[in-house]
Amino acid sequence: MASWILVPCLVTLRSEFDALAPARDRSSDGSIGDAAHARTPSDHNPDETGSTPYEDADYRNEVHAIDVDDDLHKPGWTMQRALEIIITRHRDGRDDRLQNVIYNRTIWSRSWGWTARSYTGNSPHTEHAHFSARYTTVQESDTSPWGLLEDDVTKSEFQAWMTEWARSKAGREALAQAMLCFDPGKDASGKVIPGGVANPGPDAATNPTIAPATALNHASIAAYVGHEINAKVDKLLAQEGGTAQ
Repeated sequence: MASWILVPCLVTLRSEFDALAPARDRSSDGSIGDAAHARTPSDHNPDETGSTPYEDADYRNEVHAIDVDDDLHKPGWTMQRALEIIITRHRDGRDDRLQNVIYNRTIWSRSWGWTARSYTGNSPHTEHAHFSARYTTVQESDTSPWGLLEDDVTKSEFQAWMTEWARSKAGREALAQAMLCFDPGKDASGKVIPGGVANPGPDAATNPTIAPATALNHASIAAYVGHEINAKVDKLLAQEGGTAQ
């Protein structure tokens, strides 16, 4: 068979699976199809020397599909989780390089908006996931990330990012605003949720807590009024020539 290459976008996808799960099982991995694939139009066939469902604009002998073994050997990760990331990105319009994804008797396709349908082909694809790339030049050659590594964030990494953000000017302002606007009120059982400031007003029965910003405003007003009252008292006492006993 004439030499062939895998389209660059799928080379990147396979590499991203390798980076995500270095110890993954590769026994069901594949790209170019076998003799059975060669007898029918398939994305696993080279597009210049084999039968394919579409044609692209170049003259490179390219394969437009890969199979990735579903055993990732990575705690917290399954092939279904990986597919949810990839398919959701396509459904949301953040990626458009794939035409079809097949896994575990289910097929998702660009042709019908990436919703799931039952797959009844000869292989149920229970041991690997199948990814078919589009035949358009821009999508074939797009080697940008697929999103798998973006989702693989450890707890320590997340805490480090949040700490960095909280120390930034934008983070401090956002946290301060959130704290000052927090008014927990009551929970579903009618109990006051911890963390609020008791409402000193006459409506406390129906509104038991107030936001810290409101409490600060009330305190400022009370302090100002108290200062004015003290000043007036001192003035009256001075006029009478005496002091309070």
